[in-house]
Amino acid sequence: MAEDLNKEALVAQHLFHRGARMKMRAPLFLRWFGKKTIGLTVRSPYEGTMHRVAAYYLSTGIKSEQLNDISHEDALALWAAHGQTICKAVACAWLNGYWAGKLFTKPLAWYILWHCKPQELFNMTTIILLYGGTADFINTTRSVRMMKMTTPTKGQKTQGS
Repeated sequence: MAEDLNKEALVAQHLFHRGARMKMRAPLFLRWFGKKTIGLTVRSPYEGTMHRVAAYYLSTGIKSEQLNDISHEDALALWAAHGQTICKAVACAWLNGYWAGKLFTKPLAWYILWHCKPQELFNMTTIILLYGGTADFINTTRSVRMMKMTTPTKGQKTQGS
């Protein structure tokens, strides 16, 4: 049973490194040529991308406690206040690169805001959060902490000069 879960997790991780294809309504200039939808690939985000996404999210000031047992009016108020920032975070994660993030995050966020259905935005966010979460960062931080590179080794004095 546990072996099957590990295999499923490994397969899901390999598929995500290849990318998950998401469809979205095509921009107007492509619809003139008969293309109704565009497919964009969501891949595992780089560390720099996750840093930008985290900065966008933390700039909203939304706490996880606020999202538990939230009323419809409160959800609309949060979306009105922070919807553009959330779209920027999703666009940044979708672009997943230094220069692409610098140059195209705002235009893609605008496009997502005005041309993406809420279900599509939720699907993109879910994929990004599932495989680009903080678990790997926390594990890396714990590993570095365990290394204790600054503690004295054998033969070194415990007091400094």
